[in-house]
Amino acid sequence: MSTENFTTSIQGDSEGYVTFECPYCNSEFKLQAGEYQNDDEPFEELFCPYCGLAKEKNEFLSAEVIEQAQAIAYNYMVEELNKTFKKMQRSLNRSKGLIKIKMDYKPLKKVATKELKDKDTTETEFKCSCCGRRAKVLYCAGAAKVFCPYCGVDI
Repeated sequence: MSTENFTTSIQGDSEGYVTFECPYCNSEFKLQAGEYQNDDEPFEELFCPYCGLAKEKNEFLSAEVIEQAQAIAYNYMVEELNKTFKKMQRSLNRSKGLIKIKMDYKPLKKVATKELKDKDTTETEFKCSCCGRRAKVLYCAGAAKVFCPYCGVDI
């Protein structure tokens, strides 16, 4: 069995920020796309800026991104199944001999995918004094702490 890789793109807000979602508290926050994808300073986990808990960075993908990835994978599967059934149909319908088998199939339909685009919202931008990276979070009056999503320190 082979492995297939798929890519999708997300257009950030007007400042290049993309939305992520904490797997623990489900709070949304934004990270600068260029900092998140920086191969010069790789990282394996993220910290939630609200609850401070850490998990593997892929666990912070937003529900919208996960839905898009599932739609892309589903469409690939549909395409492969349709190819296989079409090939099988041609092969069976050409068979000659005493027993003839006829096969019909209705091709599966793909699901719609959409362009992922983040909107400008009212988050406050924070820059970590420890690692220098930035994040946008909804900073409410009375919130005690905001944690850096990259290094976990209180910013």
